[in-house]
Amino acid sequence: MQEVEFQLPHIRLQGLSGGNPDGPLLLALHGWLDNCHSFLPMAPYLNDYNWLFIDFPGHGYSDHRAPDAHYYFVDWVYDIECLIRQQGWQDIHLVGHSMGGYVAEVLGALYPESFAKLTLIEAFGLLPAAADETLQQLRKGLDSRFKQNGRRAPVYADLNHLVQARARAGELTPELAELLLQRNLQQVEGGHSWRTDPRVRTLSPFRFTPEQISDILKNYRLPVQLILGSEGHQDLHRALEKWGDLVTDKSVHEVPGGHHVHMQQPQQIAALLKARY
Repeated sequence: MQEVEFQLPHIRLQGLSGGNPDGPLLLALHGWLDNCHSFLPMAPYLNDYNWLFIDFPGHGYSDHRAPDAHYYFVDWVYDIECLIRQQGWQDIHLVGHSMGGYVAEVLGALYPESFAKLTLIEAFGLLPAAADETLQQLRKGLDSRFKQNGRRAPVYADLNHLVQARARAGELTPELAELLLQRNLQQVEGGHSWRTDPRVRTLSPFRFTPEQISDILKNYRLPVQLILGSEGHQDLHRALEKWGDLVTDKSVHEVPGGHHVHMQQPQQIAALLKARY
């Protein structure tokens, strides 16, 4: 396993790579406020793949966006497509968890020619807002930016307190929580501070409407594998009821675990990935 770095025209991305250099490429995209360590528990079971786990901008070791920029969802889609085009990759097995799954879902609809298959872990259908909620969503998004402006990053003297808080928030063991925090924190005078760009926490001023999500999904040509945690986000079941029939070539698997089921059951999730390849 090694650290890797990609200098795109607009930003630098970093991540981890390993596995079989001659195997099929597996590109994994992590969730909101996580980082590429999210997939490390699966790494020992992915030796047949040439795997790459990427930190999104503003997360982990990747660059933050410019001071005058923000973190729009579609820009994460653009970041990953820039990386794929720069490297000339084809026949990718694209894996995404949570936010990374939504990014993967849109990429698979936009550029199906680049991908062999798509695996979504605890993600399906995007996060919608009705057209008549536009003003409310815009207000929430901008207000969250004003709230964030000028805030200084807190310094935490007690690392164990952060580990326990992250474990409770994500229903993770302390060991898994610490694995994520290793890449989300940096040492500073007096303790630790977040490496994650605080602007990532601001709310999106725009969301896709249900009609727009239907338009994205109804044109799907890729095989889609959906993996849900038995104790994961329950709104995903409603998303499946609403949009599931639009994706004809799909399989749905429920695995014991929560929203981070791929960290809790890495061997079982890796086996599912390989079984559908």
